[in-house]
Amino acid sequence: MGRKFHILDVFTDQAYEGNQLAIVEDADGLTSEQMLAITKEFGFSETVFLQSSDNPTAAAKVRIFTPSSEIPFAGHPTIGTAFLLGSFKAQEQNSGSDILLVLDEEIGPVRCAVSVSSGKACYAEFDVPALPKLISSVPEVDLVADALGVDIQDVGFENHKVMSAEIGIRFVYVPLKNLSLVRKVSPNFAYWNNAFSKSDPVGVYVYCRGGASADSGYHARMFAPDFGILEDAATGAAAVGFSRVIEAFEIDAQTKYETIIEQGFEMERPSHLRLEVEFQSKEIKLVRLGGKAVLVASGELV
Repeated sequence: MGRKFHILDVFTDQAYEGNQLAIVEDADGLTSEQMLAITKEFGFSETVFLQSSDNPTAAAKVRIFTPSSEIPFAGHPTIGTAFLLGSFKAQEQNSGSDILLVLDEEIGPVRCAVSVSSGKACYAEFDVPALPKLISSVPEVDLVADALGVDIQDVGFENHKVMSAEIGIRFVYVPLKNLSLVRKVSPNFAYWNNAFSKSDPVGVYVYCRGGASADSGYHARMFAPDFGILEDAATGAAAVGFSRVIEAFEIDAQTKYETIIEQGFEMERPSHLRLEVEFQSKEIKLVRLGGKAVLVASGELV
């Protein structure tokens, strides 16, 4: 095929940590079936394919695939793609100016900013193109506990309860009382469909307050077995949807909420996602997600 590809670790500044991402350049002409086959070959939770966009302001059309299907939006592919294209542009312009670019994703145009230091990209963030929606369908707590291998009394802390939200893809959010419980979660897939088939999420996002890192506001894990992802090292789309959790359980009179969500520690792929939410009259006005990334390999598909 002769197409260049790059492998990045996203939501980290250390190689071989964070969430792995493959990005294939010049993907015009590839069929969806070919892109899915290439995604399976890489074996990562997501692979990005860059194509020409009809949007004259967009840097590229971005198609995102999991090992099972194409999805309209995902966080770590967006951060990784912005970081890679920003790195190319930083090299071209040979200056320390930050870079703004637009990615044409199925969910809509995504505005991204890439911070540049010493002529190199060092951080990327994006404004969410569509606010996450709160979903009324929520699984029963006892079924959730069975599916996650925890006791029912372990589910929930303070005023946090199980809830569901979606941003192109749907997640169920499950609060657990402490870090030890989150680390001990062992999904029981014999109970999985019974717990989650009615709410039909892509993934189940388990979280608690605090974390292993001193600056982390929350510690999270994400499981999406039906999409070929037993566990994900960093789930940007779920972090975006988590803004609805913040709105429901954390906001009093604030107009802005910022936090770091850590993920991937149980997989030995530590990741840190920076979530920023702006509110007006206690309702979400803007969601922004950011993180670091590092390029670990480049090559060519043959």
